[in-house]
Amino acid sequence: MDKSSTRSPQHVLHQRASASSEGVELESPRKRSFLVGLGALIGSVGAANLLGGNAISVAMAYQRNPNSWQSSGRLFTQHQMQLLRDICQLVIPKTGTAGAADVDTHGFIDNQLVRCHPSWQQSQVSELLDLIDANAKERFNKRFIQCSEQQQLVLLTSIEEAENEFGHDDAEHFAFLKQLIVFGYFTTEVGATKELAYLPVPGGFTGSIPYSSIGKAWFGGL
Repeated sequence: MDKSSTRSPQHVLHQRASASSEGVELESPRKRSFLVGLGALIGSVGAANLLGGNAISVAMAYQRNPNSWQSSGRLFTQHQMQLLRDICQLVIPKTGTAGAADVDTHGFIDNQLVRCHPSWQQSQVSELLDLIDANAKERFNKRFIQCSEQQQLVLLTSIEEAENEFGHDDAEHFAFLKQLIVFGYFTTEVGATKELAYLPVPGGFTGSIPYSSIGKAWFGGL
């Protein structure tokens, strides 16, 4: 990967992001600006699914802990935290700047799910992690965290494309997890100021722009 190029959070993501925010209403222009930046990465529907209630304030208040994967979280076991950490780093790997695992996106997801999402979504992600681990054992005779990066990517690609042991529901659940990873990463200082093009004072809103004309997505100060 060219470290000088704009990072694509869709390293394992095949969907093309959309910059449109049509049909989404937020009470604050600053929040709307944030939605535009996030929508440019995961689409407005995905962004809307993540930003309900107090999701933004909870996200911004989360205190990053680089060692969160070494112990159980609020929702996940210690092993699930470590597995999730590996997935985060595959989705947004370290290049010229920190990757998703480097900024504790896995801990963010654990906290965000408990604070802002219903129990069925919490179970959905937890069960997905267990499914990934079980399939790693079946296919490679070892746990996901013990697999090589190439083996891990093979598994995640199979989920994304609903192939082999994985069905369309699994692909949808993985898509939701990827949205959480992107959301968590781009609410960090690194993601917001180095990967997104940061504007302390947003310069207005323009919807429905082709993604190719954006370059880096814009992050308006919250």
